[in-house]
Amino acid sequence: MNEGLDLPYSFDRVWDAMISVLQQAKWNVTRADKATGGIEVHVVMDMITWTETFLVNLTRNNDNSTRVLMGRIGLAQPVDWGISRQYIESFLNKLASALKSAG
Repeated sequence: MNEGLDLPYSFDRVWDAMISVLQQAKWNVTRADKATGGIEVHVVMDMITWTETFLVNLTRNNDNSTRVLMGRIGLAQPVDWGISRQYIESFLNKLASALKSAG
């Protein structure tokens, strides 16, 4: 499951906004490599049952456009009732909003 969007902002601006959104969400960033545009995060889906691992990848389309892809890694929980998709969509929406509000 991968979701993504193209944003009309530079790579650096999207990267900085992405780090901020992840910190505000209190997601556990386990790996971040700006050179490759990759970030791995662990999200506690339910305090009792499981943690999901997501990978966010940024690529430069050009100087003023960046593609963001986010997907779940592996199958930590075979049935997640659509929760992973909700987390991904929420993250992408928050990222787009943060970039718009920053002007």
